[in-house]
Amino acid sequence: MEIFPRYFLEIAFNGTAYHGWQRQPKANTVQAEVERALQFALRQHKVNAIGCGRTDSGVHATKFFVHFEGPSDRELDERFVYSLNSMLPKDIAVYRMISVPDDAHARFSATERGYCYRIHQQKDPFLVDRSHQLRPLLDVAAMNEGCKALIGRQDFASFCKAGTDVKTTICDVRQAIWEKVPNGYIFRIKSDRFLRNMVRAVVGTCLCIGKGQQSAGHMAEVLAAKDRSAAGRSAPACGLYLEHVIYPFIKTDLRAPELP
Repeated sequence: MEIFPRYFLEIAFNGTAYHGWQRQPKANTVQAEVERALQFALRQHKVNAIGCGRTDSGVHATKFFVHFEGPSDRELDERFVYSLNSMLPKDIAVYRMISVPDDAHARFSATERGYCYRIHQQKDPFLVDRSHQLRPLLDVAAMNEGCKALIGRQDFASFCKAGTDVKTTICDVRQAIWEKVPNGYIFRIKSDRFLRNMVRAVVGTCLCIGKGQQSAGHMAEVLAAKDRSAAGRSAPACGLYLEHVIYPFIKTDLRAPELP
């Protein structure tokens, strides 16, 4: 049996024009674009590019990993990265390629993922579709107090999109914190895994607290309900970024590039 070497690609993308990562019939997706570029670069009829997770329509990534099988008759190098970038649209970029063990998996080998959510207050044409504009001042202290309830391994069913077919809604959240920044706010959350729509539902619930519509204790009540209707409305996709994914066999920079 022929063994094909496995590679990881570290990519980034602006998700505005895409219906998320995962390939879908009659929809523009990041996976379809990456696979198309790989097919041309490898001169193969079919290439499967497996992503580190699924992103919703309009969600971005400053750090996203993909694995694929390379050719057995030659080793790929940095020229291959250059070739891929020349074939990809302007809103998708390959940062690097990494040779990995044959059993390394972009999705299942990840030990931690991290998202950030960006909010700006003053109108800014350079942040259109890249950040959520929200004028009201938010109570950061109250939101952070509420977020304490999120930390730990527990059931996040209240923050999972209804009808999602998952084996478990248990997640181990390791960080959930808001920060006031010039012209807005940034929320960062890290976990071993995330449920579909989870981060946007958490942000929506935080905003209810930050606007004074709910107390900080509301977050714990939502968790205990294990019912999506108990949580806040999902925040718009445009402010959400996957910003890091951790693997035991890859050295990775946890810092994400800052937006203007």
